[in-house]
Amino acid sequence: MELSANQIEQFNSQGFLFIPSLFDADEIANLNSRLPSILSDRGPKTLRERGSDSVRSAIAPHLDDEVFQKLSLHPRLVRPAQQILEGEVYLHQFKVNAKEAHDGEIWHWHQDYRTWYEDDGMPQPDVINATVFLDEVNEFNGPMMFIPGSHKNGRIDSDNDFERVPEYGRLSADAVGSPYKQETINSEIEKHGIAAPKGPAGSTIFFHGCTLHGSGPNMSPWGRAMVFSSLNKIENFIRKPTRPDFLALQDFTPLVPLEDGCLRRH
Repeated sequence: MELSANQIEQFNSQGFLFIPSLFDADEIANLNSRLPSILSDRGPKTLRERGSDSVRSAIAPHLDDEVFQKLSLHPRLVRPAQQILEGEVYLHQFKVNAKEAHDGEIWHWHQDYRTWYEDDGMPQPDVINATVFLDEVNEFNGPMMFIPGSHKNGRIDSDNDFERVPEYGRLSADAVGSPYKQETINSEIEKHGIAAPKGPAGSTIFFHGCTLHGSGPNMSPWGRAMVFSSLNKIENFIRKPTRPDFLALQDFTPLVPLEDGCLRRH
C-alpha cells in the first residue's frame, strides 16, 4: 500500500490521517478470533480499569500470538509509516486498548511522544501510531478525539496541575489525568477544533506522536477495541528506557513487511 501525495499532505497538515475500511471483514474476524485469549490473560502485560476488572490495555500481544504478529508486520501499516517518516522503521510499542461496553474509562488529553521522550529517551518525535479499529467506532462507544494541527507545536512540556499516577513505570500517566492544564487544552481546541474519526471495524488512523488526543468513557452497550502500532524511525531509537521491554520494545531491527494477504484466513 502506498499513500498518495494528498494523503501525506493531509497527515502533515492535520497530524492524523483516517482511512476507512483499510482491513476487510475477514481480516478483522481473524484478529478478533484471537482477542478473547489475549484479553483473558492475567499476567503483567494486561492492565485493567481502576474501578473494575475490565481490560484497559493488553500490551505486546504480537510477542505471543501469530495473528497479531502478522498485523505488526502488515504492509498496510508499515509502508505508510515508512513513507511519512521517510525511512526505515521499527516497532516501539504494540498494544490493544479495549473500552469494554458500559465500563471503558476515560483517556485524558495527552501526547504519546511526551511519555516516550521522558520515560524511554526517544530523541525526536519521528514516530507515528497506526490504530486499527477491531470494532465499529461510533459517537457512543468512546471514539478517539484529536486536536488537528496540534502536532505542529512539538512536545508540550507538562504542567503540574495534575498528578501522574505510576503504573508500570508511568504507563497510566496519560490515562489517569491530563498532563496539561485545562487552559492549554482549551487554547488548542479554540484554535484547531476537535475531530473524532468514526467508522466500521478495519478502519485505521495514522497519527503523529505529538498530536493531542484522548477519548471519553464508553457508556454504550458496544465494545470498542483498537490496536495501536507505534512505528519509530530507526535512527530515532530509544536511548534510556526505564520501563519493561514489553512496554518499550528494544529490538531496533528494521521491519520487513509481510505480503498483503497475510491476515486472510485460507
